[in-house]
Amino acid sequence: MPEVPEEVKRGRKLVEQTKNGPWPSYIKESEKTRYPLDLYAAALDLKRVLWTTGGYVSVPGVPTGILMRVTSRPDIGENANVVRVLLPSGNFVTSDMLEKYADFADKYGVGMLHALTCSHNMEIPGIPKERVRDFATEFKAAGFEVGSTGDAFRNTTVCVGPALCEYAGVDTLGARDRFYDRFNDYAKYPTFPHKIKLKISGCPLDCARASQKACIGFIGTWEGGPDMDESRVRALGPATLDAITHACPTGAIERQDGGVTVKGEDCIQCMKCVRMSQGAFSPGKHRQIQIVVGGKLRGKKGPLISKSLCRVDTEQEAFDILDRIVNVFQEHSARKERLGDTLFRIGMKGFLDLMGMKPDAAMVKDLRTNIFYGVTDEEKEKQPREIKTAVGGG
Repeated sequence: MPEVPEEVKRGRKLVEQTKNGPWPSYIKESEKTRYPLDLYAAALDLKRVLWTTGGYVSVPGVPTGILMRVTSRPDIGENANVVRVLLPSGNFVTSDMLEKYADFADKYGVGMLHALTCSHNMEIPGIPKERVRDFATEFKAAGFEVGSTGDAFRNTTVCVGPALCEYAGVDTLGARDRFYDRFNDYAKYPTFPHKIKLKISGCPLDCARASQKACIGFIGTWEGGPDMDESRVRALGPATLDAITHACPTGAIERQDGGVTVKGEDCIQCMKCVRMSQGAFSPGKHRQIQIVVGGKLRGKKGPLISKSLCRVDTEQEAFDILDRIVNVFQEHSARKERLGDTLFRIGMKGFLDLMGMKPDAAMVKDLRTNIFYGVTDEEKEKQPREIKTAVGGG
């Protein structure tokens, strides 16, 4: 037998320590699987992860959904693959489904499930490349689908929407299903310059983190001010009403005659009043979808918050714009450049020109510092005159 490396010997002692204490030990559970614990032990001793991503694997019949997992220490643990599962919308996984996923993990992988990842994926780790095709064939025959990896639409993340949340203005679960009905090829066949992430949130609270992590995000919102139940508003009392008024970032809410008034034109649908009012305020009736673009946590230019593109009234309009965004991305993004990096490179004005769209007031955050603010020729001539008049220049 080959000699056991010293870092593994030292690491095994550290692993044993994790079994002590009042809480259930993940090591005891891992020992029931085929996971290479010696690799984990060595990593504890060396204080660095010995796994790294090795790109993506494509086998005949399974063009996407498989991540290559490579170890820097093949003398301790073998390379393997992680296969993503396409979960139901909202991650409503039944106990029967979970049991079947576990059976597949036992048969083809190391006997573990990654559930759920930070992007709401479920993954089956440890499937050798030569067994991936057999796994996918049997997996699909059981009524399941392999998820997405590579330069395609990744598994679309949505909040639970109307299934559990009273604030939802978008049927997030149905929208995700209809997205795959229309754009399934975008998710199954990697043909983009880089990956694209679509996330759908039912309201401006944005529980799916579309504004932070989505190349393209749909966020349920509404037009104008929130709905208000005046009797319930008055029942909140002066202290709560003062707190709601002071919390409004645009001053759209004002105290008046024991209650409040709302200037709908000043409301930015931030949901502060809705969250603080115990049901006295609620999202407005004219529901819309706000489309944001360019968000991401990692990439060439680092983290980027998404930019507001437009608002539409229907899901169909949102999908049509999504299709246009994808076309621009395919034609004008550099290889391995996320959509947010493309916007950073060409500017929002350049992106809008490619989209055939004009700057909109919804894109404006601060007229003096926002680089996406569009200034017309008329405004360019008028502003110097106004400044000259303001300082007494006639």
